[in-house]
Amino acid sequence: MPSVAEIRQPPSSMLPPSKRAKMQSTASTAEAEAVAADSTSYTDAPALPTDTQTNRHNEVDDLTPLSACTSTLQYTNGIFLAPMVRIGTLPTRLLSLEYGADLVWGPEIVDRAIIGTERRVNSQTGVIEFIKDNKQIFSCHPIERPYLVYQLGSANPGLAYEAIKTITQADDVAAVDLNCGCPKPFSTHAGMGANMLSTPILLCNTLRAMRRAAPAHVAVTCKIRLLPTQEKTIELVDRIIRTGAIECLTVHCRTKDMRPGEPALLHRLREIVDHVNTVSVEMGKTVPVVCNGDVWDALTAPRIKELTGVTSTMIARGAEANPSCFRPEGSLSIPEVIAPKWVRYAVALNNPMGNTKYCMSQLAFKPADSVNKNANGAGKQKPMSKKQLSVLRTGISHAKSHDELAAVFNIDPEQIRARDVGKEILNDLRTALAEQETKKKLSHSGSNFDGDRLGAVLSNAAADSESASGAGAGDASQSVNNSSSSNSGSGSNQQTTDGHASGDNQSKATSNSPQPEWKQLLASSIGENIKNEKSILYYAFSTVEPPSSVHDPAKPHVRYVVHRGFVNEKRDGEAPGGIAPFNPSFASSPCLMTTTDVRTPKVQQLTAQSSLRAQGEDGSRGGECEIAWWIESTQMQFRISGTVHVLPTSGHPLRSLFPFERLSPPRNADAMEDGETKFDWDGERKRIFEKLNAGLLASFCRLTPGTAHPNADRLGQAKPKDDTSSPWPLELPQPGKEENDQQKKQLEESEKNFALVVVEPYKVDLVNLAEDTRTIYELVPGENAATGRWTARRVVP
Repeated sequence: MPSVAEIRQPPSSMLPPSKRAKMQSTASTAEAEAVAADSTSYTDAPALPTDTQTNRHNEVDDLTPLSACTSTLQYTNGIFLAPMVRIGTLPTRLLSLEYGADLVWGPEIVDRAIIGTERRVNSQTGVIEFIKDNKQIFSCHPIERPYLVYQLGSANPGLAYEAIKTITQADDVAAVDLNCGCPKPFSTHAGMGANMLSTPILLCNTLRAMRRAAPAHVAVTCKIRLLPTQEKTIELVDRIIRTGAIECLTVHCRTKDMRPGEPALLHRLREIVDHVNTVSVEMGKTVPVVCNGDVWDALTAPRIKELTGVTSTMIARGAEANPSCFRPEGSLSIPEVIAPKWVRYAVALNNPMGNTKYCMSQLAFKPADSVNKNANGAGKQKPMSKKQLSVLRTGISHAKSHDELAAVFNIDPEQIRARDVGKEILNDLRTALAEQETKKKLSHSGSNFDGDRLGAVLSNAAADSESASGAGAGDASQSVNNSSSSNSGSGSNQQTTDGHASGDNQSKATSNSPQPEWKQLLASSIGENIKNEKSILYYAFSTVEPPSSVHDPAKPHVRYVVHRGFVNEKRDGEAPGGIAPFNPSFASSPCLMTTTDVRTPKVQQLTAQSSLRAQGEDGSRGGECEIAWWIESTQMQFRISGTVHVLPTSGHPLRSLFPFERLSPPRNADAMEDGETKFDWDGERKRIFEKLNAGLLASFCRLTPGTAHPNADRLGQAKPKDDTSSPWPLELPQPGKEENDQQKKQLEESEKNFALVVVEPYKVDLVNLAEDTRTIYELVPGENAATGRWTARRVVP
């Protein structure tokens, strides 16, 4: 059988004279395979001949059980360097990591090229090289190991197995990825790359082989393109996820036949993400989805995430033009910063000169990018002229060695070689990685959420205010209110405190659940003033609708909703502080509840409004929200920031995104002996539903809110309650009090459309105008709102 290199070589007539002579020489097969590592060397060629083994892998699913992956690699909330042939070599990867990339993919290396290589370590530079016949096939450095993903090109499970065994023999990479998205002939002609999309059994069997070959702590991932139809794409994605072999899926939002200049089909990705989440939950795991396509820099990434619902994004062409595109502050100057540093890395790490010249030629040497937009005097420098940039490009083009290339940027190559690679050359990178790790540890992890019709019928809700207050808007003791208020107004409390109510008489939902101070103040304000201030249960609830494309702005939305209490909390006049848990086996929590109709556009808005904070490790998704709550009686304003989660009826697809365990209140230490171990969320949902008044119960069995009214032409100026001919009731009795089968059926429809909305707070900004104070309460990073600790700090009002 001919080697991959022999098959992939273009006709000799298409080659330059130097390469044509080489092709006609008696070069060994091993030498040709080494050339195969540089995929840009190939063009169209005949496909690999098939054999019995290949046919079997293409026709029969390999259902042998796989061992579990123990990798701790994080694919959420990141920006990654995409795999790029020739571009994604060691210097580009190191620069990308230095400027903010969370993970870096190496260039595609085909299976036969890496198999049979010798692993060598350069004692001076630390660079690890995989060599075949004195040619470098792949290189890496230990400093990038925790962030490095090796991409494999393969269409043969047996060869894929050998290739992964080779690259993971000494634990040099954090993950291995199968390329199923490259549309270039050098990849697809042998059945690899995007051609794998049309052979799903072979694709899945190859992933399984990679999982078996890789050590348990090395993750396996996959990168695909869209198929022509959404149905076929989701069908393929479903098969890939159900293999159980991968920990992450990257989707390039273009089809195989689309060119890079065509806009990515980003609108198709959200449905894929939702399907992956649903299947992952069924399998009891989490598989993040990464978006590739039209992500240019760190500024573009958040909008792409909002639009598509992915957990992370991947940059290709933006990083090819400027590896500092991962900086949230903006890219740095190519001629003044990036190109000189690229050359220093290339010299110090002995990067192949041909690759260095190619990568340097792809950098964006443009006048606008020649200004160093650093912190000092950003944008005030005069850009280089076209003539100056032309001189640089010419110097790069004419350079035949790293020494000549260094001279173009006035760099002394011998001085670079004399420096210690680990302590000096890579010092900036080491510092940047340490800072990034610190930020990750301090970042707040949240969850995601789905939305809902948070706009209740206020005219009906007003009549329901008394019962709503009993649903958990409990009042705390007077002593707590006085203690907390005076404490927040004290000038001696400028420093951060623990954020919980203090004092012997503080109200606790249970013995093991001290309540945050802000919740005590809010609960007591409601409990003491609800009889005289009927509007006290209404607050403004704001969200942001993601843009329909990366070119459109996000749209803010605000509506008034009714407070339905805190999770698992009820009013009890005989309990300490007047409040008690509804389910005595559990405490209450600071998570707030309201209600919605699951059919409304708000649900889609909130579900689509994914954010960095709103991605839960448990597979949940939530949307960001802010509550503005003014209590007239106490002259207090509560601005509550949180993530929102929707709990619909059993069987609804949005249930898979609800973080049941994380939002559950803590177990009551006084009731640990009973057999109840899990909080009954459906019971909580039912409890709130059954407390709604007759008008609200009826509102949930109407036609979908916002759709055309069936009697619009006859209504005129009539009020809704005058519309007795509408195909829905104006009121419904409480569940269990139905008078006929029709009411029973209508209540069933209402319950199906009813959803409980839970706000998971992480920050509360409390302004007390009566005492002219302002306090910021924040959830301790890494903890959840239901059981976590809070801090408090005084700020200028």
